[in-house]
Amino acid sequence: MNNIVYSKLTDNLHMLQYKDHETKYFEGLWHIPEGVTYNSFILETKEGLVVFDTWKRSLGRLYIDEFSKHFDVRDVKYLVTHHMEPDHSGSIPHLLASNPRITVLGHALSKGMIESFYQVKPVFKAVKDEEALRIGGFTIRFIHTPWLHWPETMISYVEEERTLLTCDVFGSYGIPSKLYLDELSVKEQTDFSHYLIKYFANIIGHFRDWVVKNLEKISQSNLNVSTILPAHGVLYRGEDVARVIEKYRRLATGETVPGKTIIVYTSMYGFVSDMINAIIEFLERNSVKPVVHGFTDKERPDLSEILAEAYQAENVILATATYEAKTFPPMKHIAELLIEKIPASKNILIIALYGWGGKAGAELEELFIKQGFKNLDVIEFRAGQHQAVWRQVEEKLSKFLRGNG
Repeated sequence: MNNIVYSKLTDNLHMLQYKDHETKYFEGLWHIPEGVTYNSFILETKEGLVVFDTWKRSLGRLYIDEFSKHFDVRDVKYLVTHHMEPDHSGSIPHLLASNPRITVLGHALSKGMIESFYQVKPVFKAVKDEEALRIGGFTIRFIHTPWLHWPETMISYVEEERTLLTCDVFGSYGIPSKLYLDELSVKEQTDFSHYLIKYFANIIGHFRDWVVKNLEKISQSNLNVSTILPAHGVLYRGEDVARVIEKYRRLATGETVPGKTIIVYTSMYGFVSDMINAIIEFLERNSVKPVVHGFTDKERPDLSEILAEAYQAENVILATATYEAKTFPPMKHIAELLIEKIPASKNILIIALYGWGGKAGAELEELFIKQGFKNLDVIEFRAGQHQAVWRQVEEKLSKFLRGNG
């Protein structure tokens, strides 16, 4: 399988892409059976090459080998590091070893990270917010976009190419069959829409307030953007530029899909499953098909997918067993992730079952309330008694259906 793609995007702009089928858990956390790409971009100018980001740390030697097939590394004048996470900065020491004269451009915070991460001391120039670099007939503007998703994140705009290079911003999981979104089939476009949401929820979601601030900042920069080139996933051009920016804005502001309902449950011996089956039947009778993820003795759903589905859901139902007088451990972990990653405007229904003593419902309620979740209801009862509390459950579900949480 050829995992490396070289593409000439314009007369002067090139991409080296690695298709990573090997990584199973992005950041060691998020399950990505769909894979991921690392996109490095090279601008060819009359005064030398400008490289924008590199590949993952473990691919450093491979990156240099591939780079050298298309360019002379001695011609690299600048390396722009948009963000120091090692899936983008990992090949820096190999590039510098091949050409120590390269000047690294980045946020002032990046210098210390480079020296610490990779034990190198490059020629480094910190670029200021809105600073411009003019080289070989091109103007590159740098815009600081802090906390998307590290504090030193920035993006670059090449004026003559009308191209915005955005690193993680607008990035997605997945390995596209073509370069640009508009080249993909309808099915693959749908897949990549989900991969972008999943990536946003997993990686960017915690910093959604900063997304709003930085999108406004980019808008005020009055850039004439025709192409967006992220460092992961598919590329955007033409009408898809405005569409992906609007999609990001909607995700950042917590806009939901009306009526979308997700159920996440843990069931040790089937009692919680009995309640969930009744809830699913009730919702489907009322024309709502919920997304369901169950942790049982037979299945373990992906946390990355749970966050992706919950992010745009209007209603979230969490149903759990009690374990040693506490919340069942996987549900505690799920609740903490949801609190960190999704907007607090969701309608939350917590259902907790116990054998000899109820504690899980109160524990989960306290977690959510402390973090600003207000549309919250809790029903807690002894296992086997779900018929006795069904009227309460039905009332709460009816609130979801009325849309007034």
